[in-house]
Amino acid sequence: MTRRRPFLLAALLPLAACGTDPAPDAASLAAVAPAWEPAPRVTLPTADGPVDLATLAGRPVVLHFAEAGDADAWAALADALADLEAAGAAVLAVTVDGAEGQAAEAFGYAGDPLAVVVDGEGAVRARATPRSGDDLFALASPVLAEADLAQTVSWQGADTLDRLIEAGGVVVDVSEPGDPHVAPPHALHVAADTLAALDLPADLGTPIAFVGPEAGEAAERATRWGYVSVYRADADGSLTAVAPDPLPAVDRPARSGGVRG
Repeated sequence: MTRRRPFLLAALLPLAACGTDPAPDAASLAAVAPAWEPAPRVTLPTADGPVDLATLAGRPVVLHFAEAGDADAWAALADALADLEAAGAAVLAVTVDGAEGQAAEAFGYAGDPLAVVVDGEGAVRARATPRSGDDLFALASPVLAEADLAQTVSWQGADTLDRLIEAGGVVVDVSEPGDPHVAPPHALHVAADTLAALDLPADLGTPIAFVGPEAGEAAERATRWGYVSVYRADADGSLTAVAPDPLPAVDRPARSGGVRG
């Protein structure tokens, strides 16, 4: 199945950003923020051992509760897992059997499969019974988009390759042998004519700079794939930002993944 899920996040980013200029101060944010329900302080029993939700503070978390024999519920999670993780979510699968039911009930589990989305501040933002992987990703998308926006806003931009690298960005050298370029030794080398979305970081908020004669075209392609901090490097190493397309129209191939429990 062709997936367009990551582009839902890219499309939501400009909507989430509406009305944020000028930026509100902390007091005004507190005054208008919804009173979200805090997540229960329980230890979650997973296949990899008990997990304290507090240890995942700062990033979105998707919890998935279902009975071991509910094949449809686990298939929905398996279908959405790679996209959820690529969008920055921590995914915890909890099989509800016996004693595990107590933790599940604390989150509202009542017998049917249940997905719960917790934001980076530890608040429950959504819960529902997903019927498919698309349902599950759509349930988490608003919180994932907010997390992407927060990372994008905190990123102040760069004017040189050195600054971008110091900030954890990625440099992609799309030059051909013999072309003049300024890419550092550890840059990712990909031929411009074979550059694909899967060559780039999974996190759409990662700053990326392209180097080489075809850097401009490669950067524009990256914005169509949903990346929000994209730059073209000039011969002297200075950077020019490439504006993202607000409505990307090219499918980003899905990454493979297994169910984390």
